Amino acid sequence: MNFHPRSMLFVSGEKSERFARAFEAGSDLVCIDLEDAVHPARKAEARQRVLGWLADNPERPGGARRAVRVNGIRTLDGLRDLLALAESGIALDALLVPKVESAADLHCLGAWLGDRAPAVVALLETPSAIEQAGRIAGAGLPLAALMLGGADLSAEIGANFDWTGLLHARGRLVNAAKAAGLQAWDVPHIALDDVDDLVEETRRAIAMGFDCKTAIHPRQIDPIHSAFAPTAAEAEWAKALLQAMPADGASGAFLFQGRMVDAPVIRKAHRIVARAASNRSQPPGGRPDGPDSKEGR
Repeated sequence: MNFHPRSMLFVSGEKSERFARAFEAGSDLVCIDLEDAVHPARKAEARQRVLGWLADNPERPGGARRAVRVNGIRTLDGLRDLLALAESGIALDALLVPKVESAADLHCLGAWLGDRAPAVVALLETPSAIEQAGRIAGAGLPLAALMLGGADLSAEIGANFDWTGLLHARGRLVNAAKAAGLQAWDVPHIALDDVDDLVEETRRAIAMGFDCKTAIHPRQIDPIHSAFAPTAAEAEWAKALLQAMPADGASGAFLFQGRMVDAPVIRKAHRIVARAASNRSQPPGGRPDGPDSKEGR
């Protein structure tokens, strides 16, 4: 994946009147959902509506990149989604694949789509998927990220759908993703009115190694982006450290503010500077009406 979203906003594939507003909400990526957010009896109608809208709006309204979440590829609706996408010729930035259970699922996807496949994000939503996270992450291109499917997973293991209940799965997913050079995306925060908890959960996710926090309502985007922005003290420290590096650019250890600094600390400083630059370059979004709370879970 040649881009690194901080945020991704889900919008229901049944709610075409919300598509344009979702793209103008300020998120880095918008995912039109054909899976959980669409009634089983209206899958075909939603598929046709989504593909039609994407074909008519190729320029990414609002500037956000665009993705689609298909139905699970082990289902007939998932196969129909993939076939329709392949035949449409529509260009996507990312394709979210739910209910991934093994690397074989992704091998099939690569065989079907070939060079037409966009960056693939595999959702891990079951205990067996978490156990297979390393093998799934090693499936190869076009896989670009692993994402936690918290609602299904917490229901299957009998855990709370919160930070503590999903902590073990989060750690397993991040480690598998990073070991394979992939991005790790976190599950949406479902308490829409608890902004403080959203910011705190996002900061915890970033500290754990997640690259993207997904969202189910436009008003969650600004808090997510604020959580990704380093504090003034962090940014000042990182900038000063990089300026204090030896002139020859050597990454060996040196003394800075009374502490020894080596290559891992320098990499941390570079990440903080990059996060600060990313947040400066992304203006906050608007406040259109959001999708249903089930989306993205």
